[in-house]
Amino acid sequence: MSRKHFAVHSFTLIELLIVIGILAILTAAVVIVLNPAELLRQGRDSTRMTDMASLHKTIQLLFTQNPQVSLGTASTVYVSLPDTSATCASWGLPTLPFGYSYKCVPTASSTLTNGTGWIPIDFTASGIQNLSKLPIDPTNSSSTGLYYTYVPNPSAQTYEVTAVAESIKYIPRAQADGGTSATAFEAGTDLTIGLGVFPSGWAKVPGSATFGTNDFYVMQYEAKCVSGNTPLTTPNTGYNTYANSTTPCVSPLTPASTSGGYPIANISQTTAATYCTSIGAHLITNAEWQTIAWNIQQQPSNWYGGVVGTNYISRGNSNSSAAQDGSSQYGTGYTDFTHLRTHTLSNGSVLWDIAGNVWEWTNDTITGTNQPTGSTPGFNWREFTALTTYGTMTQQTTGPYNSAWSATQGIGRIYSDGSSNATVYGFLRGGNWYNDTYAGVETLNLNNTPGTLYGGIGFRCVR
Repeated sequence: MSRKHFAVHSFTLIELLIVIGILAILTAAVVIVLNPAELLRQGRDSTRMTDMASLHKTIQLLFTQNPQVSLGTASTVYVSLPDTSATCASWGLPTLPFGYSYKCVPTASSTLTNGTGWIPIDFTASGIQNLSKLPIDPTNSSSTGLYYTYVPNPSAQTYEVTAVAESIKYIPRAQADGGTSATAFEAGTDLTIGLGVFPSGWAKVPGSATFGTNDFYVMQYEAKCVSGNTPLTTPNTGYNTYANSTTPCVSPLTPASTSGGYPIANISQTTAATYCTSIGAHLITNAEWQTIAWNIQQQPSNWYGGVVGTNYISRGNSNSSAAQDGSSQYGTGYTDFTHLRTHTLSNGSVLWDIAGNVWEWTNDTITGTNQPTGSTPGFNWREFTALTTYGTMTQQTTGPYNSAWSATQGIGRIYSDGSSNATVYGFLRGGNWYNDTYAGVETLNLNNTPGTLYGGIGFRCVR
């Protein structure tokens, strides 16, 4: 009987390292493709859409049995956040229009369906069996803006329920539901009564044909790091900013738009973009920044004296030794219009620290060669009016609404190169707490690479 001999191949160390390397690359690729954080956001959004549809369907069923059912109190925003304060005072929710108020109930009764839950409708009186308890947002926190709301109009027997979307995948679904919010799932019989004040800490910005932008939501405040519902002030860079390079703001911490806490700093442009993506948003683009800046410049209330183009626009916290949180409307030690930290848009939205406080990354890059410059190339501070070429940019993507405006109008200045320099730089906007007249809504610094870490550089997100 013949014997068959099988060759046994032993792997060399180099071959084993190659195999391990390939497996590592494939594993990383799978993680990137699947994006576990986004999948979790999609799962929560799926729950939100189901809850909104279920609530709408159940309330409609109730109407068929009792058309005169009590929907609640007019001019009231009922919130799924539990609170011992009937007006939700513990949560620091956004300011409502005049005449409106919030309504919260304690945790013990929050999900009850007998009219004492967070939605004030008594479903049990009509014997509805398909709603064992009121749904609650999967996250249900004020710092992220992820909570449910219910707004009734009893005189018209109409209502609206809302839930803020957080995943990239389902934002288009939120935009297409017929409601007034571009970032919320809305259901009900009147989708115009949700007031558009949600999500908390985000402000709606009217789009601009000039910059090719549609309406969008921007962080009302510079991005802060939040633990649960608590904005953090440690670790401190020494400038009243959050040292992200010491303690990264990643799960269970999260970036958020909130008045308290210190702005996230010591963060690169790349990491800032990743953080925005992690909350279902994106790092603000230069086009979106210019949309905001030009809108601000066209509002009389943002000009000292109330006349556009006369006097100047405020430049916020720009004469200080450190950044500030949202506790004061003025830069440190000041109460004058020059150091007012808020600007108002044409739709009434109020933004903090677009000028001054910390520099803010936008999601744009440019080489030194392609930068706007003046009569003498090389990195220098320049007035926008002193630019002789815009490189690959244009006046509208670079500077103020009126090309004749300069730092005299509080617009700020540009720090740019324009020489033969192939290095790639990120866009920084707004200015810093010590930039004085160099800070402003149009201030643009093009002298930092995307990987730059500094205690005075932060960011804000858009969705």
